[in-house]
Amino acid sequence: MRRKVWAIACVVLLAIGLFAKTGIAQERPNFEQKTTASAFTGQIFPSYFQFKGRYLAVLSDADMVASAYIDNNLGARSPQMRDELSLIPLTNGLRELNPIRLPVSNAVTAWPSNLAISQDGRFAYVTEVDRPPPPGATQRTQLQPGQNINAIDLSNPSSPRIVQTVQVRGRTQATTLSPDGRLLAVSVSRNENEHIYIYPIQSNGQLGQPSIMKFPGATEAPLHIEFSPRGNFLAATFAMQNAARFARYRVTGNSIKLEAWGEPLITGKFPSVGHWTPDGRHFIVTNLYWFGGTADLYVGVGNSTLTVIAFNDTPQAGKVAHTILSTAPVGASAEEFAISPDGQRVVSLNMENSFLPPKDPRLTYYSSLTLLDFDRQTGILTPRGTYSFEGILPEGITFDASGQFLAVANFAQFNPQRLVEQTTIDFWRVVDGVEPKLVQLDVKVPVMRGAHIVKLIP
Repeated sequence: MRRKVWAIACVVLLAIGLFAKTGIAQERPNFEQKTTASAFTGQIFPSYFQFKGRYLAVLSDADMVASAYIDNNLGARSPQMRDELSLIPLTNGLRELNPIRLPVSNAVTAWPSNLAISQDGRFAYVTEVDRPPPPGATQRTQLQPGQNINAIDLSNPSSPRIVQTVQVRGRTQATTLSPDGRLLAVSVSRNENEHIYIYPIQSNGQLGQPSIMKFPGATEAPLHIEFSPRGNFLAATFAMQNAARFARYRVTGNSIKLEAWGEPLITGKFPSVGHWTPDGRHFIVTNLYWFGGTADLYVGVGNSTLTVIAFNDTPQAGKVAHTILSTAPVGASAEEFAISPDGQRVVSLNMENSFLPPKDPRLTYYSSLTLLDFDRQTGILTPRGTYSFEGILPEGITFDASGQFLAVANFAQFNPQRLVEQTTIDFWRVVDGVEPKLVQLDVKVPVMRGAHIVKLIP
């Protein structure tokens, strides 16, 4: 009996050994394959980071440090630093962290609205805002107004190129593309009679002769403009008037005209940008509460707010009336925000006081994001939480195509170990549930310092 038991035990042990050996032999090639960086990233990383889209486009202004807004000092620069447009490929799970780079003059000294990209991703347009500093310049006040609009061919994303440069009479500000990709509008300051240039776009992406006009009913140029995703409408914000305005445009042959569409609405103190919801029914504006209450014009007196406007595209009894539906508090100095592709979530990007000089006691060593739910039927915004992170003057934010991830552009970093010419694009996950939240991911893509706009090419 004992011998039989030992015999059975030996057979079992032998079988286990053979199974284990076979199993190890089968697993080993996969294990060895995963030990290389590229293979490991390719097999594991996508499950952690499923950011949907083809490219991220990032605009960087390398000409000044963030604190120049307060103390006027442009700060340290190296010979390697230049203004540029970067393209970050997304289709390979960010295995290659070397963005495609194109030098193009631009400036952070406007709202983050000076990059427009066609819906098919073939063309991009950049307004200059301010020229690069002249030789020997050390002060922000030495920057000269930028008159250039650069048209960029992205049809071969691995080799983007500037195909046209046109000039305006004044200082370029915001730019926006019509949904059909046929018109490019540019707002222009420092010109009392020419607020808006609207260019027809040719099949090769180049700009035709513009129609030039004032914005209807306004005495100054809007600093932010945005075409509606539906209908022939253009929205604009006027910071010094605390207002948003709307216009309808008509195209007749080679001429384009604007007409006021409804009365202006007071949104809040010093509005920055505004964005349409995907269905075009609402226009949301961020109010900074700058220019009053502090010694420095760019430091707010409290939290920013987001205001929701119900847009009326149909006259009633011969009149057009838009309505403010809700206002919600977010973090301080929320110069930019993003709306999810389904229109159900909004995330504000709050600079806080991260851009103050190092010795300023009001400096915050953080910026933040505020997550809000948006009810598309009632127009009510509901804040769900604010999340701090380390970053200086972040102004660029976008959802991915799935609405489950965010990319955030930091203008600069507090970390002294980073190169003076480098900053990062950071990534966040939206966590669904009864209590939705944002979680920062351990993913950073280095780009040229001064990143102030990031847009998705889906």
